[in-house]
Amino acid sequence: MALRCTLNRYLLLMAQEHLEFRLPEIKSLLSLFGGQFISSQETYGKSPFWILSLPSEDIARNLMKRTVCAKFHFCIQTLRIK
Repeated sequence: MALRCTLNRYLLLMAQEHLEFRLPEIKSLLSLFGGQFISSQETYGKSPFWILSLPSEDIARNLMKRTVCAKFHFCIQTLRIK
């Protein structure tokens, strides 16, 4: 039986404050909610736009409830991996 996985790609709009705190905060919150930060995540340093791949909408919502560095998120793509 093949393992199936769904990954959603989210565009996050990051606050333009505390730039050095963004990555540690997102990594910490993802580990708290059962997500994992992958080194291939598209983070752009000082850019306010990041793209994250997350396995569920619940993780994205929980992340947004706790973060101080991200303002809001949009689901931009859903990938189904067989």
